[in-house]
Amino acid sequence: MALRPTSSPRSPYLFHFEGQTVALGQALYLQRINDRLREQGYSTRPTYWDQAYLKEGQQGSLAWGQSRAEPEDPQQLNSVGVSCRSSEFWSALYARSFAAAAAQQGDTLYMPQLPSWLEQARAWEKIPFAPQEGPLPLEPAGCWVRVRGQDLAGQPLGLFQLESPDYFWAFGSGKDLKELLLLCRSLADRCAGFEQATAYLGYDLTYSSIRLPLACARPLQEELFFAGVDCETLFWEPA
Repeated sequence: MALRPTSSPRSPYLFHFEGQTVALGQALYLQRINDRLREQGYSTRPTYWDQAYLKEGQQGSLAWGQSRAEPEDPQQLNSVGVSCRSSEFWSALYARSFAAAAAQQGDTLYMPQLPSWLEQARAWEKIPFAPQEGPLPLEPAGCWVRVRGQDLAGQPLGLFQLESPDYFWAFGSGKDLKELLLLCRSLADRCAGFEQATAYLGYDLTYSSIRLPLACARPLQEELFFAGVDCETLFWEPA
């Protein structure tokens, strides 16, 4: 079965770890998330494409949100970080919807709804270890397991360099990651690094994430482009 061309719209990628949450993805969605969090009194940490992510001496740790300077162009926004757990994060995002709900006596009450792009957001949490398929050694910083999101094929993929200068991660639905791993194995005969592709299984025993050497970033993006797969990327330097 071949990797399916993207058929679903983009939605944010959410990462929960050590009492923090970071949103990655399309700038418009990130700005809306940032606004909702600030409305609830949270101090957010946005980063932009023209800013550095990793300060010297901080390799091996999550380094999102190092700079708080805000450029004039909001389209440069590429991440929003906030110090709160998953439950607190979602409570803050729902708050605006609750505030807009009917409150007059006699009104019909409905469960407040999030915008579709936010309701469809997928989320991962970092855990110390998970079952893996592949030769890479255990990642000291832990691995990423999906905790929210429909497991449908044809969703956009996220290719993000997170904690390490040597690796990046692929995020998507379980079905798409299964096909992505097969693609990586097929590329191993002609592109160095793909033989090290390592997938991690989530709580539902489907693929949650794939870790790859950074050298695989450019050839993988080229293969996905020709396959019609929509990718969102974030690398510390151009891959």
